[in-house]
Amino acid sequence: MYDKVLVPLGDSDDSRSVVKALSGLVAEGGEAILLHVISPGKTKGHGDFVVLGTQLEEDQRSQALVVLNRLSNELNEASIKSTVSVVVSNSVVGCIVNFADKESVDLIAMYTHGRKGIAKLLKGSTTNDVRTHTRIEVQAFAAPELAQIGAG
Repeated sequence: MYDKVLVPLGDSDDSRSVVKALSGLVAEGGEAILLHVISPGKTKGHGDFVVLGTQLEEDQRSQALVVLNRLSNELNEASIKSTVSVVVSNSVVGCIVNFADKESVDLIAMYTHGRKGIAKLLKGSTTNDVRTHTRIEVQAFAAPELAQIGAG
């Protein structure tokens, strides 16, 4: 069991399903930190209208906070203390690694697609990239094992 667990979450329901595994990871009195990284917004023109990058970021931040707060409430109901954070960064991997260091977490719990072979080569793996850039333990969860946790 870990005292402080960082859970980087993406936009997919699959990545959010890692939250199911936290009851077996977070120690009593411990904390889970739910993190969502968004890319910097780019200003876009639409005819006579301009949508500022900062407006796009704020919209993404608001949407992410709705989801993270819902997940945090579910954790709190399961007696797992949690906090949420949305960070703007050009590098998802760098942001996760830096955030984990700054917060002095014991574990980074992440969803993995479990790609192999050419798919892994072409699409890469955020989880593997985080592993290679941090000394903090990284535990990866794939859909099949999360399905077993949900069923158990």
